[in-house]
Amino acid sequence: LLLTLTVQAQWITQSISLKAGWNAVYLHVDASYDTLDEQIAFDANNPIQEIWLWTPTPTTMQFVQSPQEPVDSGSQWASWKRSAAGGASRLQRLIGNAAYLVYVDTNTVSYTWIVKGKPVAPQYQWTTTGLNFLGFPTMPNEPLSFEAFLSLCPELQQNAEIYQYPGGELGLNNPARVFALRTTPVTRGKAFWIRSGNLFNRYFSPFEIVWSGNNGIDFGQKLGVRSFRLRNLTAGALTVTVHLLPSESPPTGQTSIMGTPPLLVRGSLSTVDLTYAFTQLATTNSHSWMLPARGQNGSEIEVVLGLDRSMITSAPGELLAGVLRFTDSLGIAQVDAPVTATAGSSAGLWVGGVT
Repeated sequence: LLLTLTVQAQWITQSISLKAGWNAVYLHVDASYDTLDEQIAFDANNPIQEIWLWTPTPTTMQFVQSPQEPVDSGSQWASWKRSAAGGASRLQRLIGNAAYLVYVDTNTVSYTWIVKGKPVAPQYQWTTTGLNFLGFPTMPNEPLSFEAFLSLCPELQQNAEIYQYPGGELGLNNPARVFALRTTPVTRGKAFWIRSGNLFNRYFSPFEIVWSGNNGIDFGQKLGVRSFRLRNLTAGALTVTVHLLPSESPPTGQTSIMGTPPLLVRGSLSTVDLTYAFTQLATTNSHSWMLPARGQNGSEIEVVLGLDRSMITSAPGELLAGVLRFTDSLGIAQVDAPVTATAGSSAGLWVGGVT
């Protein structure tokens, strides 16, 4: 577990603003390629002293009725401490789609934590019999207030009980109940304790993506088509747009990326020749879908992506990777998902005419 793992993935950076004392963080990237000792403990300029991962099991989650303090005796927490660097901590790596408590040295006024990892699309587990510790995939710049964000889900807005960590030491007002929903932003990368009574919540952004396989799209060395489902979760029409972004440079020791996969987006079926129309999705353009209101015909669609392997000039076995960034017409959410492909070989393919 202490060895550096080689991960064939694309890379993106998440920036998180931290204050002195306790901070609640939600990671939208998976940084498990390296240990916390390597990423934090051996960096003298990094003031983070402790990281606690919230890991409730289904049998214990339902009994969480108040925000939990980070203590070693609780089975819901796995911790890493700078003072125990060298493999002694239970928590060794940072995973995505997870909420953490992060303690920053009290001599630090503020610190921007830069976490490079693999983008992971949101996946949530919600309990109606206790508290949920999670974050939302809101836009990085100028996020909406809780009042505006929850207005698209009136049931949750009426029932939500929300707590946040303002920084400083733990006490009666840390974590603190959020009453000023109109002025409290739903900051990306920040985690909140949320309870909604008996309401089972599925609203975490205006749209939802359901992947056909693991998180994101992987064409591997042979596949040419992958799909996912796109849903509008709002009571009005919504346009969802996707951009294809190139990967950032891989960390030291990770697989080199030779380019961005040449993608195609399948269109409608022609009744004349029974072929599908398609558009190219490149880093220079985007593609959009207009979805009717939730529950109406067309509010959930299947999106089919193709890989144009004829455009791949990389040597067999080389990695191509990028980031699919989805945004909505309301300017509320940003969902980043990985897309990867491996250059294949044309050896053994039939070339020419066949009778």
